[in-house]
Amino acid sequence: MTGKFTLVPSELFSEETARETLSEVVLLKEGEPLSFLDVPFCQAVLVYAGQRRPAVYDMLMSLCKIRHHNKIMASISDDVLSLVVAQGDRLQFCNCFKAGDFTTALYYIFMVLKKLQINPEISTLYFTSGNVSQEQLTSLFRYFKSAEILQ
Repeated sequence: MTGKFTLVPSELFSEETARETLSEVVLLKEGEPLSFLDVPFCQAVLVYAGQRRPAVYDMLMSLCKIRHHNKIMASISDDVLSLVVAQGDRLQFCNCFKAGDFTTALYYIFMVLKKLQINPEISTLYFTSGNVSQEQLTSLFRYFKSAEILQ
């Protein structure tokens, strides 16, 4: 799971400046390979370091499966929380956090939702498959309208 990524609006993306653009937001190693993928949902290009695409790419591509206005998607893997939030067809947030446990991941989720003024009590939180236990999922019903694993 790489945390070295950024989204660039499609009309501003250039392969020639991709390294410079990414190095403005993350520390790149000398000669570290770059990759990029188109993200049509938000008319952007995901620029990332390494060969392995970040979890946020699949999450961004899955946003169109969510029919609710508030689209909150999370993935927890290798002590990293990846979080993507959209309202309607507008992407509001896409980032990752170091989260060694489920409680820390929830802290970051609530922090982002508060900043975006999204009420969790009327929202569904979606997790990508296989990264949260049924017990953890059930515990979220205290805070969210619903919590589901997106297949």
